[in-house]
Amino acid sequence: MTSRTFGVVATAYLSLFMVSADNSIINTAVPRISASLGAGTPDVQLAIDAYMLVFASSLIVAGSAVDRMGARRSYAVGLTVFTAASLLGAFAPSVLALVLSRAGMGVGAAFIVPSIFGLFAAELTDGERRRVLALWPAVVGLGVAIGPVLGGLLLTRFWYGSIFLINVPVGAIALAGTATLIRRREPVPTGRRPSPVGALLLLAGVAVFASAIIFAADDRLPGLLRLGLGAAGLLTLVGYTVHERRTDRPLFDLGYFRERTFTGAVVAMSGLFFALFGTVFLAGQFTQYGLGWSPLLAGAGLLPLAIGLTVASLSCVAVVARVGAKAAVAIGLGLGALGCACCALAALDLRYPLLAAGLLCCGLGMGLSVGPALTLIVSGLRPSDAGVGSSVNAMFQQICGAGGVAVMGLVFTAGYRARVDSVPGLPGGAAASVTEGHALIARGAGGATAWFTDGVGSGLLIAWTVGAVVASAAAITVLALLPATAKAPSPTPSSRKVNA
Repeated sequence: MTSRTFGVVATAYLSLFMVSADNSIINTAVPRISASLGAGTPDVQLAIDAYMLVFASSLIVAGSAVDRMGARRSYAVGLTVFTAASLLGAFAPSVLALVLSRAGMGVGAAFIVPSIFGLFAAELTDGERRRVLALWPAVVGLGVAIGPVLGGLLLTRFWYGSIFLINVPVGAIALAGTATLIRRREPVPTGRRPSPVGALLLLAGVAVFASAIIFAADDRLPGLLRLGLGAAGLLTLVGYTVHERRTDRPLFDLGYFRERTFTGAVVAMSGLFFALFGTVFLAGQFTQYGLGWSPLLAGAGLLPLAIGLTVASLSCVAVVARVGAKAAVAIGLGLGALGCACCALAALDLRYPLLAAGLLCCGLGMGLSVGPALTLIVSGLRPSDAGVGSSVNAMFQQICGAGGVAVMGLVFTAGYRARVDSVPGLPGGAAASVTEGHALIARGAGGATAWFTDGVGSGLLIAWTVGAVVASAAAITVLALLPATAKAPSPTPSSRKVNA
């Protein structure tokens, strides 16, 4: 790898770290944002969710634009939008401005991620791409895990906007690297423009369905409305599928999903991100509510996850060379399931060492499996589909990551309530939510600590059991779908309709 190519990879992964960290860094600033803007918790939650919602719903449409614009130009566009939106968020005068800035960051991220895949496809050889993609999970995981630590450090000395302002110099460095290191290349011809009807159906379907997942545990919305959102999103996505099968200008060739290797790799990534995002969310509840740690300490408590990711990512290429891609992906998912099981056992008596072991296993599992899964996905895409194809994978990651937080969070809350409801003579509102129970402790309610920690532990046990089951099911699916010697799927999958 030449020094210029190394610079391209470093620039791309710097921006990927920034995009990943923004998924989690804002969580440490919720109290400060509420106080600074006079906003309630629901308003701040909307600002948090706006990023993931817009990111997920824009990915495939942005990926299609990446294929038409070229990776270099679309990467610069994404960086510019992300950096400008971060600057707005740092000095947002109102909740509305903050929500809009977070949505703008989501749009920028939706262009950045598929552009990185395009840059790697253009700049790297097959062998270099395998080695570089093996580091992808470490960069993503470090962003998710270090984001809360970085946010906590900034908030000890600066105002809440500092967590967004830090993106500005990072974005400027990445833009400078784009201008000086990345070669100008003409985009691969993609033929006729995709049908705008398909793009609109997909954008609306993913946005509505992702909203249903994100707000699944939000008691502020009526249950029927939440179910209605989910049903409407699914119906719209079904309509998108029907339209894509009939049109001669599809947004994405659905024939890729007939390839067992492509589908198996996407399933693996989806299961991993479900368990990972859910585990990061629950670990914060474990340390802050169960152990009483500060946000900064709680963020530091995620470091075993980052260590596992880094170690496994660095050794991933050697492991795949020895046991094959299928075995590596399946072992990684198995380690993820084991990690969730260890975290569930840690919830029995709320002891951190066992939680740290579970986080380490989850990190090792993700670091071992994401690299080969990504390689199988990217290597099987036609050059003209590199942007939109990688966006399909990233969209599933975001939706399943949001689903992990929503589902495991909902199970955690339900388990807490069921446990607390069984305790006689508790103060009113104790079982309303974990937040309400924690407030009772702060007010000095008699005997509150014992029943509160017991309820938290019970809820965490059930929630992490769900994560272990999902990761195990994904491992079984991968074993069934991936060929014994998994290779990249054919770059021209059989499909009735292709981008002509």
